[in-house]
Amino acid sequence: MDLIRNRYLFVPFLVVFLTFCLDKLLILENIHTYFSKSLSDINYIQKNELYEDLKEYLSLKDRDKVLVYFGNSRGLLFDNEYIHKKYPGWVMFNFSVPGGKPDYVLQWMEEFEKDGVKPDFFLFDHSVEMFNSAASLKVDETLTNGLNVSFVLKHFSLFSTEDISTLIAKRMFRAYQYRPKLEVIIARAKNKDSFLYPYRDLRNNLMANLKSGKGSAMTPGTHQAVLPPELLKKSAYGDFHSYLVPFRFSENILSFTDQSLDLAKKLNVPSAVIWVRLSLPYMDHIRHLKVSVGENKEGTVYDDWYPRMVGYHKENGIPFWNMNDDPTYTCNEFSDAGHMSPSCYDEYTDYIFKNLNQSLVMGAR
Repeated sequence: MDLIRNRYLFVPFLVVFLTFCLDKLLILENIHTYFSKSLSDINYIQKNELYEDLKEYLSLKDRDKVLVYFGNSRGLLFDNEYIHKKYPGWVMFNFSVPGGKPDYVLQWMEEFEKDGVKPDFFLFDHSVEMFNSAASLKVDETLTNGLNVSFVLKHFSLFSTEDISTLIAKRMFRAYQYRPKLEVIIARAKNKDSFLYPYRDLRNNLMANLKSGKGSAMTPGTHQAVLPPELLKKSAYGDFHSYLVPFRFSENILSFTDQSLDLAKKLNVPSAVIWVRLSLPYMDHIRHLKVSVGENKEGTVYDDWYPRMVGYHKENGIPFWNMNDDPTYTCNEFSDAGHMSPSCYDEYTDYIFKNLNQSLVMGAR
């Protein structure tokens, strides 16, 4: 009754509600493009369509075998035409997304299991950076673009309070995520032909390329030509200190991966995990530079992380394809410290299918 008599008490709730509704306008594509500068969200949006395309393809009687790859920005550029020519009978449906983490993979694997979607092989990515819970620079794209709130609530105990805060802030209020700048909006409104329409074309073309590439396509600006050695060293130093210093191994991240692999077993689909090649300067830091890896404990990231991975995969009988310690893989051209140049993708593809065929042969015995 007091609230009815004192209607002014409703004002704060009304303001929040109106702000929330106004904020939702920001995700409308024709408004979003006036201020957004990123294309990575397109990868996440397209994966829903990719999933429907996958289900339709798997229902065909005369189809190729399907490899489903769950990775991050290190796995965006595969070419199914190359796969078809060199590995006839196979096609890749690529669920890799920028900043892809094991939580996002598990969300999809739960969907696969629920719908009984059974490709012929699952390939999961192990990125050492994703296992660090104490990174100076957080990778939160799955929280802001990929995870459903219902999934986060279901696995609430595996998310930190910081993760939950990020989800609430950036999902409920997109203005916090995108931080629209008035000068950008004005510039695009005044120069639509120069700024707004070309940006919209980039987004539309990327969506079309992702569809035709079954989830694989180059995001403009993501991968450039081969980086010169000196610049590669600077990139390696920056990435190492941004993502791996200090280092605290996350059991929660391993739990997400563990659950995904268990669901693959339930589906009776063979699977493997890959540690994608990193640049030599970056790996040199990972192998040799000592950092804080625990309370009053120093060591290298490699010595803290890698034995855990080897032990886990040995215990669970899951193949672990380590591109960084495999002398048979030789392509070392990089766009930055952590991303192979497009020129390496044919050899990258060969590496995957060589190991895939070996895994299938071993599994058939």
